[in-house]
Amino acid sequence: MDDDRLVAVVTGANRGIGKAITQQLLLQSSKPLIVYLTARVVDRGQRAFDELRREQLRAGSNALRQNNELRFHQLDVSDEQSIRAFIDYLTLVHGNHSIDVLVNNAGGVVRQNDHIVRTCDADTAAQCVQMNYFTAVNMTTWAVPHMRRHGRVVFLVTALAHLGIFSGDLPRVLTSDELTLAGLHIIENGFVSSVGKGTYAAYGFPPMPYAVAKAGLIAYARMMARITASDPRGLLFASVCPGYVKTDMTGPYAPLTPEQGAETPV
Repeated sequence: MDDDRLVAVVTGANRGIGKAITQQLLLQSSKPLIVYLTARVVDRGQRAFDELRREQLRAGSNALRQNNELRFHQLDVSDEQSIRAFIDYLTLVHGNHSIDVLVNNAGGVVRQNDHIVRTCDADTAAQCVQMNYFTAVNMTTWAVPHMRRHGRVVFLVTALAHLGIFSGDLPRVLTSDELTLAGLHIIENGFVSSVGKGTYAAYGFPPMPYAVAKAGLIAYARMMARITASDPRGLLFASVCPGYVKTDMTGPYAPLTPEQGAETPV
């Protein structure tokens, strides 16, 4: 087993906000930290690792004296086998309770021919909900049993995912203390189904797949905080909006840099 430094995991960390979050965690000097930069594509993840490692060496002083360490591990959050392999690796290296911080950053928008798909059709809705809601929930489900005392789970969401975009009973249901994971899955799958049938508005959904998926994560974080309230480890679940950040998803006109966007989740 490894040493007693805190262990942080950032998903989708090879670029954009995820990379900036990893960088800021690595360069902090408040507590000794091992930061796992994870990425679906090995070459991209290794390139980001090399860049951040060079930056840490250039920064020197605090981050190196504090014994912070950057590590890379391949992780495809859309593949349960990949998640299980990563969790097994962490358990082998750090013990059964092996995670102090999990930042669920991986996600994105649907693209076609390198352009963002902005229409609300069934295929786009299904892909968007899968990559932004179900993957983060699955990753968290596998990670929570291995969280350490005072562990933190953070979900990257968007201000667009506010309750005001919904109508009918959905705002009440999404904030209900009776909401279960099965019920939340039904809501997200129901959105996809209703988009395919052209009936989403009648059920209170907006034509905004990305926002609906992220609203599901906000509800999930709230639900997990409630479910684990009596857990002696004192876990914390938070959904945070980084702001309108300049990334591959938002384009060049967003006012915030990834480094500025990373400040809130960190």
